[in-house]
Amino acid sequence: MLEATASRGPSALRFHNVRLFVAGQGLSNIGTFSQLVALSLLVLQLTDSGLALGAVMAAQALPFMLLGPWAGTVLDRVPLRRVLFVTALLGAAQAACLAALAWTGTINLVLVFVLAIGLGCVQVFDRPGSQAFIAELVPREAIAGAVGLTSSAQAIGRLGGPALAAVLYAWAGAGSVFAINSASFAAVLVALVLLRSSELRPRAIHSGRRTDMSTAFRFAWRSPSIRSAMLANAVIGLLAFNFPTFYASISSLTFGQPSLFGIAESINAVTSLGAGVLLARQIRQPTLRTVGIAALCLGSSLAWVALSPTSNVFLAAMPYFGFAVVWYSTSSQAMVQQHSPAEMGGRMMSLYALGSMGTTPLGALIVGAAIDLWSPRAAIGLGASSAVVAGLALCLIAARASSASGSTRP
Repeated sequence: MLEATASRGPSALRFHNVRLFVAGQGLSNIGTFSQLVALSLLVLQLTDSGLALGAVMAAQALPFMLLGPWAGTVLDRVPLRRVLFVTALLGAAQAACLAALAWTGTINLVLVFVLAIGLGCVQVFDRPGSQAFIAELVPREAIAGAVGLTSSAQAIGRLGGPALAAVLYAWAGAGSVFAINSASFAAVLVALVLLRSSELRPRAIHSGRRTDMSTAFRFAWRSPSIRSAMLANAVIGLLAFNFPTFYASISSLTFGQPSLFGIAESINAVTSLGAGVLLARQIRQPTLRTVGIAALCLGSSLAWVALSPTSNVFLAAMPYFGFAVVWYSTSSQAMVQQHSPAEMGGRMMSLYALGSMGTTPLGALIVGAAIDLWSPRAAIGLGASSAVVAGLALCLIAARASSASGSTRP
């Protein structure tokens, strides 16, 4: 049967390890998102080009396309706690390099590209590794709620990061923002050290062909719900998951107010934080129809932004966008993770990241070109259309599966 039966699991908030892990991620994300804002503004300051900004975002995501499948096999062969410790150290080093270059006045677009690719190489292990690690922190029936909590951690970063970046960038320059991000990785390291090992649910670690990527590909393709969700996620990742480029360009190039970027991120982050906590407490096992409806909401929120005639109307869209993006991300990821074997966690999350992040290099170039050729509104409208089309397709597939299931009953 295509859709899972909806049933409420235990609240993820009950588990000490997931609370500690999410707290560390949330504090670190403040630095991560502040760097994202500062880097976007720095690239626009250096080039005044939406295409250049899109290219930098593409460079950061390029490793997901090239290394994603291999990274998935590595994640299923080594302890994830150890992987996340190493990626936190490397992330801190990358941010420190950016800070040093900015402070010495030697930063340029070429170095930005090199360090963006370096960060992407770290994130190709860190992103799916963090997602797969959730299965070691809570029972399987609480995974959906834990995914909601990790969305709250993202929201904490989006709430505090842009505001911090706006103040520090104007006061002390981009270097100070990058330095704060480097220091923020200490929160991840401390959380990983303090996890209660006795409460972890470690996966079996395999080697050889038992962890090859072809096995995960075959499993995903033969599962109708996972296949549909993965393909939709790839389409949405290609054109709709370029939020920093969208909001930096419409703030700077359309409304002529670069500070709107930070304000917009902070506003939608408030809603995202509330949505993440609500989903952690209340979410049921998501179905393909749920993911489709959430994608439609995401598309309509981006359409609102694209059609905003004034900066105030643009800012008014942020709470809706904040809720929609958390609902889509949580329901899509949780559905894939709950319906996948635990021993494939690293590979399945790498496949998921390949869709949401691996398609971004091409998408960022398309979006950047649309900004330069037409306008930020046109680029955002393109992203909105992709989410709407994907959402409609998922709802249609779910409806047909439900109808076929009903017609076979005696």
